[in-house]
Amino acid sequence: MLQLYSAGFNIPNPRKAHRGGEDSYLVSSPTNSTIAVADGVGGWESKGVNPRAFADELLTKTYELIKKGVKDPKYAVSSSFPHLSQVGSATFCMGKLAKDGIFRVANIGDSGFLVIRDGNILIESSEHQHDFNYPYQLGIGLDGLPHGEDRPEDAEVYRMQLEQGDIIVMGTDGLLDNLWPKQILAYIEGNPLNPKDLAKGLATLAYEESQKTSNYVPFFQRAKEAKKPFATYRGGKEDDISVIVSVVD
Repeated sequence: MLQLYSAGFNIPNPRKAHRGGEDSYLVSSPTNSTIAVADGVGGWESKGVNPRAFADELLTKTYELIKKGVKDPKYAVSSSFPHLSQVGSATFCMGKLAKDGIFRVANIGDSGFLVIRDGNILIESSEHQHDFNYPYQLGIGLDGLPHGEDRPEDAEVYRMQLEQGDIIVMGTDGLLDNLWPKQILAYIEGNPLNPKDLAKGLATLAYEESQKTSNYVPFFQRAKEAKKPFATYRGGKEDDISVIVSVVD
């Protein structure tokens, strides 16, 4: 029987640290072997809404269904979404490892994950976006109705067989916009296999990159590919950063 041994770490955007940032993350016990991140959309603050509150509820209520025996995160979020009460919107990425080693992920937006096996990246999720810097997201409006055009049914789904010793790194865009996959891999491979220390270390590394002014990060590479006018910018992308590291055992 395979389980996830996981830990997470969050570093808020310095400009939003006074209210804890807008990211939320969830790490279960090995028994339920579930990990998830959600990135609250900051635009809601202008309407008097705490962007993180929706992200928190989205993860909490979806995980309640996982605890009741649901194995598929897409089914879980599709079932929890109609029962959300907080106003706001967020990206969403949740993974659940079943006892038979099948890892199921539902991803909505520009958070994501990668799986490392034997020193190589086995799989890396793709950004789920309508356009550059316009990710898919789930939301509830001030009227209590679904906000925007995206729904849980739009989630990108991943399903894979994991093995003992596999490592999962999941994070919000604050991680993935500032660290290249090869940097994540090098950090994991170069440090002791301790999920708590690795999650903190990767978050710290991403934060350090986000504060630099002369580096070249994935966010601006994608801006260049999308032919955005600021594609020549250098330096990191300041943001909330949430990281989860899991070891399969």
